[in-house]
Amino acid sequence: MNISGTSTYTDVIVKVVRPSGTVVFFDMVQVTGGQFSTSFTLGSNEAAGTYKVVAGQGNDVANKDLFVTAASSGCTSNCGGVSGSITQPGEVTSTDGRLTLPVGSTGHVSLSDEVTISIPANASSQELKLTIEKLTNASNLLSEGDVLASPIFEILKNFTDNFSKPITLTFAFDPTKLGTDQRAAVFYYDETKKVWVEVAGGTVNGNHIAVEVNHFTKYAVFAVANTEVAPITFSDIAGHWAEANIKQAVKDGIVKGYPDGTFQPDATVTRAEFAVMLINALKPEGEGAELKFTDADKIGAWAKKAIAQAVQAGIIKGYDDGSFRPDAQITRAEMASMLAKASGKTIEAKATAGFADDKEIPAWAISSVAYVKQAGIMQGKGHNAFAPQDQATRAEAVMVLLNRQAVVSK
Repeated sequence: MNISGTSTYTDVIVKVVRPSGTVVFFDMVQVTGGQFSTSFTLGSNEAAGTYKVVAGQGNDVANKDLFVTAASSGCTSNCGGVSGSITQPGEVTSTDGRLTLPVGSTGHVSLSDEVTISIPANASSQELKLTIEKLTNASNLLSEGDVLASPIFEILKNFTDNFSKPITLTFAFDPTKLGTDQRAAVFYYDETKKVWVEVAGGTVNGNHIAVEVNHFTKYAVFAVANTEVAPITFSDIAGHWAEANIKQAVKDGIVKGYPDGTFQPDATVTRAEFAVMLINALKPEGEGAELKFTDADKIGAWAKKAIAQAVQAGIIKGYDDGSFRPDAQITRAEMASMLAKASGKTIEAKATAGFADDKEIPAWAISSVAYVKQAGIMQGKGHNAFAPQDQATRAEAVMVLLNRQAVVSK
């Protein structure tokens, strides 16, 4: 039987699964020009029944049922009359504020021109049912001095998990509501704290503003004081995949560039550098604990206070030999451990984190890796591998720290 299809990945896994759940055929197929193709033959000893033909990678998976009769076991063409074509789900659109989105599909839903939501493929591992409602009486949600530049919209979905990919929300707003020293900003309503929280990174185009979010709740555009600083420019981030994230992290005071005007997004991060970035994000008070590492004299003055604060917070302990090794490149396992400890939550011991290379993750890091994966702070690097000993780049460090801020602000 021939199996062909489309994929955005560089390779896909094609497998045929028996009714019992065991795999009878497995192949890793290269994708060229977005297309892949392979073929297989069922052995004559295969029993009749419905076999599942699966092709894809991660959540980007398509499948078809293949009914095999005893007479057609070992067939090489139709195998019971089921076509071998595997295609990915397409795009679903709606203009009435309601959308049902199958797994793997992209979606666009709007409510007139007032709000539009764009959902990338595989933003969730389950079917999405979404509704947008414009609130007509929301005075109880506003405080004195709040100036709305748009209606308040409540956006709901049928599950509680956050999205695994950014969702773009675009709102129309009334520019006449803005004073000369004000700008438009999108806010979401924190149902727990009962406060409005600004969504960072809004992009204004005329009388529309777009933001990226990972969850749904109540949203609105407010007029706020224009405190924008001069544009953040580095000579080496234009077009980089993390350009927007780097600018946001600099704006948030998490990280800085170098005196020569570069950011060096692909340079690796040392343990001292990541400790400083993390503490900049946490913004704790106090001078921190006394540094008793055997190599404390090797810690630069620019990093000593941050490391001392991290030690006091229980985020850093150092190595068994008593050293800290400030100039060593931080590994992904070490980064996960520091991020988990910074969460302030008790990390329960886990035997697995759900990655294909769990056995390569050190025992002291496995529970932390499980936590940052579940929280959406860190993800795998392809083929469901965590790569615990890989070194992290400055761009990757920025990404995980912004992910952490998003988790904390929920």
